[in-house]
Amino acid sequence: MASVNDAEDYYTLLGVRADGVASVIEVLMAPMPAVRHKADALLAEHASCVHVEVWKGATLIDQFARA
Repeated sequence: MASVNDAEDYYTLLGVRADGVASVIEVLMAPMPAVRHKADALLAEHASCVHVEVWKGATLIDQFARA
């Protein structure tokens, strides 16, 4: 049985441009390691995004910035 931390849940990923506009939005149901991988992939796929925000409901969980 999976632990609470490994359970799948809904997350919203926002690809944010330098001007603060979220130009890419994706909703994902997955465990957190897969969500982190998808956030990195969004940065690679969308050159206009400077970072990706990961939200769970109204809570900002993490941010991934372009290196």
